[in-house]
Amino acid sequence: MPRRRAKFFQGIDASPGLHVGLVHLLDRRRVHIPKRHLPNADLEPEVLRFRQAVTDSVAQLESVRSKLCVRGSKEPGAIIDAHVLMMKDEMLIDGTESLIRQQALNAEWALQQVVAEIRKAFDAVEDDYFRERRSDVEFVGERVLRTLLGKDAEVRAPAHERAVVVSHDLSPADTAALGRDRVAAFVTEVGGKTGHTAIVARALELPAVVGVEGILANLGTGDRIIVDGYRGQVIVHPSEQMVREALARSQGLASRVAALKSELALPAETTDGQRIRLAANIEMADELGTALSYGAEAVGLFRTEFMFMGKKAPSEAGQRKVYSKILREMGSRPATIRTMDLGGDKSQRIFHTEPEANPALGLRSIRLSLRHRKAFLTQLRALLRASVEGKLRLIFPMISCQAELDQALEMLDEAKHQLDQKSLPYAADLEVGIMIEVPSTAYVAELFAPRVDFFSIGTNDLIQYMLAVDRHNEQVAYLYNPLHVAVLRLLHHVITEAHRAGVGISMCGEMAGDPLYLHILLGLGLDEISMNPVAMPYVRHLIRHSSAREARKLTRRVLRMETSEEIGRAVRDWMAERFPDFFNAEGHTDLLGGL
Repeated sequence: MPRRRAKFFQGIDASPGLHVGLVHLLDRRRVHIPKRHLPNADLEPEVLRFRQAVTDSVAQLESVRSKLCVRGSKEPGAIIDAHVLMMKDEMLIDGTESLIRQQALNAEWALQQVVAEIRKAFDAVEDDYFRERRSDVEFVGERVLRTLLGKDAEVRAPAHERAVVVSHDLSPADTAALGRDRVAAFVTEVGGKTGHTAIVARALELPAVVGVEGILANLGTGDRIIVDGYRGQVIVHPSEQMVREALARSQGLASRVAALKSELALPAETTDGQRIRLAANIEMADELGTALSYGAEAVGLFRTEFMFMGKKAPSEAGQRKVYSKILREMGSRPATIRTMDLGGDKSQRIFHTEPEANPALGLRSIRLSLRHRKAFLTQLRALLRASVEGKLRLIFPMISCQAELDQALEMLDEAKHQLDQKSLPYAADLEVGIMIEVPSTAYVAELFAPRVDFFSIGTNDLIQYMLAVDRHNEQVAYLYNPLHVAVLRLLHHVITEAHRAGVGISMCGEMAGDPLYLHILLGLGLDEISMNPVAMPYVRHLIRHSSAREARKLTRRVLRMETSEEIGRAVRDWMAERFPDFFNAEGHTDLLGGL
């Protein structure tokens, strides 16, 4: 047989690591959906058939979940729990049953239409994390469809050990069920860094490359493949020389990463004594185990929006249970929980808001909370009642003026009064802060500082609003620049005013989790940096081998520069000179790939 030529594919570095193995092709193409109009006599039996399929599908997921518990895989199990909740969602269940009854559709056809409607709601969401949850809706719908059609919903394990699973897409149940027993890497044609394939792969510490367009047409089961989760590269039919080079690189990088992880118990303190608290951004309570295993000293941001993605707002008891779980697991370590940061696109199902021409500048976040007082008070009571379980730091998002802060604090007092009337306890020393993510608030930070206990800078929105750039718009995304001179000068102002007022100051946007910007953040004087837990070993190592005095020197120099291009070159050169294993003149080296 003639040797096939190597083919190179570029994707997204979703989880770090490098593996040479054999392909296990997973065909998860959409099932054919029969479409029939039913006689009236068959409608109620069809509803019952649909309900049974949902029950069976939930049982399938719970079986996968129980196997993961035996293995000790915590985070993937939490994601599967979220899929179980989606299957029980009223919009999915009631919507499908209504179509069966009102339009006389068979269950498969009705379910397909409801899933398509739910997906539209997720498609409109701006936030990366929530936009990528649209695939979850499809996975849930597909599992029920396969059950309705009597098709096998479970994936088959690879025939050979340490295989590379290649698929168009992978559900969390697929990824987690395959696990580490026989799988060593994942490749998908779609997806991003905040998708569940990436999240689960990082939790399992397996390399993954996603968004590799067209790869399925170029390989088959049993083909040799190199998966480079550092560079986001996949090589099909590699030569022997390529394999030798990949294995050598893999061993070198793996030993370097192992050395970084050996420092997890050490404090994030510079060589000249500046201490930085490393915190974790999390989406679900069960992510805490992963965060703590990477050395998180706090939860810098817990996003509560996932609980509000259903057809109605979650109950006070349901919310309190989640918040209490976080605070108990964190013990004496602080946990910052943000009140609902819903946009007009996310809120239409719950609050029946009207579609907006520009939801990013519309009725969203704290504005929405203040408009819907009942739901906001419910959340505040749940947070207050949970506060007795640990060290809660409550934070209000997107405060743009003092009047909004006044109203939010008044409602917090009202929630306290309601609990007092029922003699229900809450923490008397609760810390309250605001997100700095609107330029109007950042420019007058000195007016807000005396009224709160801490600031948290949300750079994702702050930079977008400052530079008038939608970072998800491919036409202008190149203008989104954390090292823009205006951004750095505004950050300097906010942090200076926070320190002057004795207010704690942290950062929880993506800028905080990118090691390239670390010396700038050190030089600006942040007290806490919150990030994806996977980045913590790298950031901790860099902090422990950095001088705060030298970082302040760099920061003073770039603040005097006039162009963003000049600042970018200066920062890259500075980091490359001091940490050549991590940075070069272009930015990150392979060691930081996949974060």
